[in-house]
Amino acid sequence: MLYSAAVCIRALVVIFVVVLLGTPIGIALTGPVRGTDTAAGLVTAGLALLGVGLPLISVVLARADWSGGTALLDRSAGGPPGIRLREPRTLIRPLAYTVMMLTIGGAIAVFAALIVLVSLVALISPLLTAMGDPVIIGPFTVSTIPQSVLASVIGVAVLTGLVFTSPAFSKAHALLVLQVLTRPEQRLQHDLTLTAQSRARLVRAFDIERRRIERDLHDGVQPQLLSVSMTLGLALAAMPDDAPGRSDVARAQDQAKQTLGALRSFVRNIHPQVLIDHGLGAAIRELADTLTLPIAVEDRLTGRLPTEIETNLYFCVAELLTNVVKHANAGQAEVRLQRPAPGLLEVRVRDDGGGGAGTAHRANGGLDGISDRIAALDGDLEIDSPLGGPTAITITITVPAVEKGHPDD
Repeated sequence: MLYSAAVCIRALVVIFVVVLLGTPIGIALTGPVRGTDTAAGLVTAGLALLGVGLPLISVVLARADWSGGTALLDRSAGGPPGIRLREPRTLIRPLAYTVMMLTIGGAIAVFAALIVLVSLVALISPLLTAMGDPVIIGPFTVSTIPQSVLASVIGVAVLTGLVFTSPAFSKAHALLVLQVLTRPEQRLQHDLTLTAQSRARLVRAFDIERRRIERDLHDGVQPQLLSVSMTLGLALAAMPDDAPGRSDVARAQDQAKQTLGALRSFVRNIHPQVLIDHGLGAAIRELADTLTLPIAVEDRLTGRLPTEIETNLYFCVAELLTNVVKHANAGQAEVRLQRPAPGLLEVRVRDDGGGGAGTAHRANGGLDGISDRIAALDGDLEIDSPLGGPTAITITITVPAVEKGHPDD
């Protein structure tokens, strides 16, 4: 109700201001003006006032209604409209909206004001009639108590109807404001922002689920396998050397140990504990030690990075190093972590292999996954891999200032 009232009041104020600015034109056309030069001067002054005043009115009205509409709908459509008086292109939509409010909006505002005024008069008509004053409501004259009571009931019904219909009117007006004032590039930017946020949420949810699986395996399945291996070991120790089935128990114990080792390796690959405890550089060094290729890790970072950034960068580097080992036919590789500028983080993976990374594109391949992770962090992925080598893949993202300890502690 308050939103609808504010819209009507703004429309009436805009009409009043525009009429005031156009007063010289009205005087020239209808007033007692002497001479053609005087009339032309008044018309010129009125047009000048309207030419200067209408853009200013449009800017104020557009921003006021934009703020009210976005607040009512509880959403943002890409920020307030970028209106600049020095750029006429940005004034087209506000001016069109102002003209619409002066015509259709003004008619609705005047009609609504008359309806409210007449309803209020009808509401107090019993009091006026009891004092002996007849009430004239348009073509109707209320002069008796029964007529005044009927008029009062009708006034209450009309005001109640306005109260109940105002939310629908308010929502329709707010949607119209966003539709008219939102430029296509703003709408596109809004959609791109929503897409980026959705992608970041998906990547974050995937990493959270990955950590949950790692924790369940580490705290649940792994202790159970260890218990099975220990039980088999105790049973084997209690059995004589020549007992039947001893070799089967020994073989089962070996299989349990192998399965436990494979599970530990699997858990470490899901989310390595060293990444949680010591950070990105230490986790990449541990990963490099497990690969068959000589890999040098140069960590120039100080302090810890946010958990989300560390996790995504670790798995990006892990995928890149795996590709180097499997496909690059390289003799060595190196990983460099550094901050080339304040607020920037750069991760570079370089190898002396045959190059051509990314030329044979495969849908849902490793580089696609890396690109998705980097895009979710609003970063850049640069691939420099000419045929014949060498290959250098650089990841650059924006990160907050380094703090001591872990930022998420």
